[in-house]
Amino acid sequence: MPFRRADAPGRGVADAALARALEEISRLGGGTVESYPEDTAGRKVPGSFLYNATVALFERHGFERIRQIGKHHWVVSRFVG
Repeated sequence: MPFRRADAPGRGVADAALARALEEISRLGGGTVESYPEDTAGRKVPGSFLYNATVALFERHGFERIRQIGKHHWVVSRFVG
């Protein structure tokens, strides 16, 4: 599980890292950004199993699901200008 304060849900290290990465991509000219996160809705998944974070995290940052690529994994995409 990402490190975060107990009173600050949704604002852990993964959230901050993604926000900063998107800022840097924008600063460098932007483009299409893709990732392959796991959908954890309705089930518990140990944080150590989340290689590429969760779909919910990416959706909070404006990504959209493009296609499912496994039982719980998706391609998500967003254009950064």
